[in-house]
Amino acid sequence: MSLADGLAAVHLEMPERIPRYEISAHEYHWGLLSQVTGIAVGQASSEAEKLRASQAFIRAWDYGIYLGCLIASGELSARKTYMGHAEYAQDGYDFDDHVQCPFKDPEEVFGLDLWETYGRKDHAELVRRFNDHYHHQCRRYPDVVNTTGIYITAMSGMIHMLGWDMLLTAAGVDAKRFGQFINRYASWIQQYYDALAESEAEVIYSHDDLVWTQGPFIHPDWYRTYIFPNLRRMWAPLVEAGKKIIFCCDGNYTMFARDIAE
Repeated sequence: MSLADGLAAVHLEMPERIPRYEISAHEYHWGLLSQVTGIAVGQASSEAEKLRASQAFIRAWDYGIYLGCLIASGELSARKTYMGHAEYAQDGYDFDDHVQCPFKDPEEVFGLDLWETYGRKDHAELVRRFNDHYHHQCRRYPDVVNTTGIYITAMSGMIHMLGWDMLLTAAGVDAKRFGQFINRYASWIQQYYDALAESEAEVIYSHDDLVWTQGPFIHPDWYRTYIFPNLRRMWAPLVEAGKKIIFCCDGNYTMFARDIAE
């Protein structure tokens, strides 16, 4: 039923059961997996045993959708900020206090040549990467709706490239120039969305952390000038290709729900 309900939901057919997805329960919280599945698994277990436990957990908790994502901060490795990581996983093995920003001031940010720094990608190779990732996900989790997609769409790209301190400083020093920088970034990330439109995945995962828990951290007019027009351009080839888009944003973006839908 999970796959059927998931497919019905992404086609807006309103299944009786709302399909569920747990962001990371199946890959971080091994004690939970052991309790639910009866498979003794932990951080020290083999990758094969972790996968077996994850697959059993996904069946037991009846996931309907699995939000697989290929393009993340690694694409920005030529120049990105290391922000460390808070303790989240069981036993805190994911804690990381390494923090380093490669930008010394906003002027350096505004002057960055994104195409020179991060490069122009081969279109056919991007399509192949998306297809490989999508089919890999389908083999691992055959009972759910699978996706491939992009994590660093716009604001999330800024977070991983600049880190929070430099991002907020740049936006505060000159919101217009920061918006123009977002525009240039959007033109660079568009090559990934163009490739997604030609991929074999029916459902695309598009992630962008636009806000904080309490809402936007830049004036709403700024988002409507620099973020949503770029999202429309990025998603246009997906819509034209008949793809279904699952958009994910951490925090409270209630005031922007209509902007996203439009």
